[in-house]
Amino acid sequence: MRRPLSFAAHPTIWRFPLLVFLLSLLAGGWIFFKAESNRREIELVKANQMVTTYATAITQQFDHALSAANALAVMVHQGKGQVSEFSRLAPYMLNMYKGAYALSLAPDGVIRQIEPAASNRNVLGHDMLADVDRNKVIPTMNQNVVEFYGPIRLLQGPMGAVGQLPVFLKTADGRSYFWGYTAVTLKFPDAFSDARLEDMEKRGYAYRLSGRNPQTGALDVVAASASALEGRHFTRPVKVGGNEWTLEVSKQGSWSNGARLLFEACITLVGSLFAAWLAYLLGGVIRSRKELQRLAQYDALTGLPNRRLLESRLKKAIAGTSGNQHLVAVCFLDLDGFKEVNDSLGHAAGDRLLQQMAQRLQHCMRATDTLARFGGDEFVVILDHLNSIDECEKILERMINAAQEPVQLDGNEVIVSASIGVAMFQPGLDREQLLKRADTAMYQAKQLGKNKYVFAD
Repeated sequence: MRRPLSFAAHPTIWRFPLLVFLLSLLAGGWIFFKAESNRREIELVKANQMVTTYATAITQQFDHALSAANALAVMVHQGKGQVSEFSRLAPYMLNMYKGAYALSLAPDGVIRQIEPAASNRNVLGHDMLADVDRNKVIPTMNQNVVEFYGPIRLLQGPMGAVGQLPVFLKTADGRSYFWGYTAVTLKFPDAFSDARLEDMEKRGYAYRLSGRNPQTGALDVVAASASALEGRHFTRPVKVGGNEWTLEVSKQGSWSNGARLLFEACITLVGSLFAAWLAYLLGGVIRSRKELQRLAQYDALTGLPNRRLLESRLKKAIAGTSGNQHLVAVCFLDLDGFKEVNDSLGHAAGDRLLQQMAQRLQHCMRATDTLARFGGDEFVVILDHLNSIDECEKILERMINAAQEPVQLDGNEVIVSASIGVAMFQPGLDREQLLKRADTAMYQAKQLGKNKYVFAD
């Protein structure tokens, strides 16, 4: 009678398959571990980029709204302390300075005029210096800096903030005296609505925006997602005037999904029998690493260079001007009418519009130029190795014309335009100063009617 086959009697039958199985299992486990690590790194990079982008957007909107205080101060100086047209001009300015809830004039620190008047009557007569020693405070005031107070409970009721600019005039004999304040009131969350923080939650991220209340000293949450922050989260400062708020962002749910890990472990077990499967997974690890490297320097939506790569190329362009005759220009471009497209057709259509606009603008560039997405619907262009201002203007005209060509989105013809601010590099200017000058010039282009370019003074 034939005896049944015994593994003990024939160890060579199982030793090699077992060895192959164990080695494949170990290799597969390592690959899945690396793939999971890379997925986590990619999510972390995305979260880091997101918190930076939205913190910048909030800061820019606050800065723009608070700059209305400077415009009011100019009116006070021009009128030598009297702004007779305030009630007529203020509503127009409120439309111009998005995020501003109310504008006011406070001669000697007491609010005497405010618009809109109907909803802010209880603020009239409020002494902004009531709780301080005027003789000590007034000499220390900086008339060039908007003092920012917030978050606070406004006299009107809701949470908000106030930006107030000390204004000093001169007497007939040339002596400077404290005239009072020009002030901008911000109401939350309207003051940062254009930053669209809620979009982060739609993309699977939780967020929290908070600031130190100057009245209570407590850390007040100004805006937050419905889901709470959890696990590892990223923090960025939101700097407004001398104040610093905090924006925090985290991935909703755990960074590592236990069910997914269990599934991958099962796949590893089965896949240990198939070398081809392991090769496929190894290729996935390599692709994840390349994706991680790409995300570090390029915008995920448009494929354009992001802020990190932009700063690197701008540094190189500035360094290249030493000893050369060519010019370098930095252009800050903002799409006119993009928010309306987003609101009417949805974010998916807005994303496709940004992609098409990126392609159009890229075709306007030379090989030596750089087009980068700065954030939202804002782009920055570095025009390097320019021979003249005329050459720069020709490129700007091409961008203006390209931006206003109709775009087909879901059967709808959409027409937007571009406002461009241009700053020419001059010795002594650094990267931040160039970008700030270009951004300021861009807002001037918008104020002058949009769909044009303006050179910084």
